Amino acid sequence: MPEFKLPARTASVSDLLDAATAVFRMTLAKTLPAGLFAILLAALPNMYWLTTGKPVDLLHPPRDAKFWALTAVGFAAYQLLAAVLMLRQRAMLRGGAPDLHLEFAAALARWPMLLLTSVLAGLAVFAGALALVLPGLFVLLCFLLLRPVVLFESLDPVRSLSRCVSLVRPLWTKVLASAIIAALVFVVCVIAVAAVLGIVQAVLIALGVQPAPLSAFAAACELGVQAVALVYFNALWLVLYSAASSSA
Repeated sequence: MPEFKLPARTASVSDLLDAATAVFRMTLAKTLPAGLFAILLAALPNMYWLTTGKPVDLLHPPRDAKFWALTAVGFAAYQLLAAVLMLRQRAMLRGGAPDLHLEFAAALARWPMLLLTSVLAGLAVFAGALALVLPGLFVLLCFLLLRPVVLFESLDPVRSLSRCVSLVRPLWTKVLASAIIAALVFVVCVIAVAAVLGIVQAVLIALGVQPAPLSAFAAACELGVQAVALVYFNALWLVLYSAASSSA
């Protein structure tokens, strides 16, 4: 398979989104399993909390040790599998064949750095949001490229964060527009899927089907939509990183 040509930094927002869509279509079948496992593991704490029968209250987080242990495990596993997913996307763009052993080994080697920089990025976004909203939004947008920076550049944590800022700053409006448009498209797709599922559930319940299996099916569909979104947004961050890193 020939190497896929990614757009340069002079590309328009529409060109960037078109490239991300092309990468998404090209890699979806080979990366969706990793996306599904990543989303499933990230959902472990919520799945556990549902078994307790207690409502989720964001203002009063759970004090259950198992919940927070599953949160840590889910976060770590999500970062590892999302890294495997992105490495496979990049390999396929370069004309290579998927190789889970090599991809997992490469992701595992950068995993500690990815976890550390993700935590530091979260703290930086939180601090920026507390100081003023706009600084928080600015660094949040910059850190969208954190995964490719950590995976493809051998930098320490502080330099990785600084590298994200230096890459995004010249293209900040393009990155912002791309992220907003992609998020809006995702929201529309989620609403459409939810509407279709709602209609199907209503019809099946009217036909006498029990609601419990329908709820389980709806939850599985929700995880599937999130996995597809992970594949797409990984493709978008990869395209934006390539554009920001190019010299022309």
